[in-house]
Amino acid sequence: MPAAQRAAGFARIRPQQRKGHVMPQNRNFLYLRLYSELKQAIDSGRLRPGQRIAPEHELMRQYAVSRDTVRRALAKLESEGYLKRKAAAGTFVRIEKADYGLSRMESFSEQMLRRGLSPSSELLSIQLTADLPAPVRKELGFTGAERAYIISRLRKANGQPMAHEVAYIPCALCPDLHTHLVESTSLYHIYEDIYHLQLGNAQITLEAETPSPALQKLLCLRPGMPVLRMRCTMHLKDGRALYYVTCDYSGEKYVFSVNLTR
Repeated sequence: MPAAQRAAGFARIRPQQRKGHVMPQNRNFLYLRLYSELKQAIDSGRLRPGQRIAPEHELMRQYAVSRDTVRRALAKLESEGYLKRKAAAGTFVRIEKADYGLSRMESFSEQMLRRGLSPSSELLSIQLTADLPAPVRKELGFTGAERAYIISRLRKANGQPMAHEVAYIPCALCPDLHTHLVESTSLYHIYEDIYHLQLGNAQITLEAETPSPALQKLLCLRPGMPVLRMRCTMHLKDGRALYYVTCDYSGEKYVFSVNLTR
């Protein structure tokens, strides 16, 4: 592949042919053969979710087929959910989005396990302080010099970054929290099984945001990709605020859904 195309991030798939083998020239067969080649590359992982595939003219050269054949194959893959075309950007292997259902509270670990993925966290920082932003103090119901843990984590599924989370947790409710927190631990497990707290209800807001350059790098976001910023305050059954969390989810990896009745 030419250096310019490698730099642009195109994925070149080597046709699965024996040396000297030529594709039959039946037009229907050609587009189905190309479709099968690309589908196999996606299923096998040679083309990864979010990866940009080669442009039409490169596929035409690789497979010695017409533009119409390439477009028919790509259209079939797109209709079946394998590819996603983005104007002025190219064609990408579709990323299956994690569905965050808003009908009940689930931890990140529970969400990922339900989808058959392996959850993990990278602990970026943890501190115990009384120096908290005014909006955070309000959400936690602080009126004096109360302290809270501030925990920053990168949440991952199958090793891929999904979200950046910052949690504010009152020290009075979870003393010595830092002694229980390891990268594989779910905070919900700590709340319920170690401190024996009874979680009640949560208030959630969602808003699309433009990520900072640092967040864009942390979540491996493409230029121009937004994040979905969740702000959540969880209360215990007795009404006390257990935590306040801000979480930035990758816009191309998450969808939020809710069931409504009338």
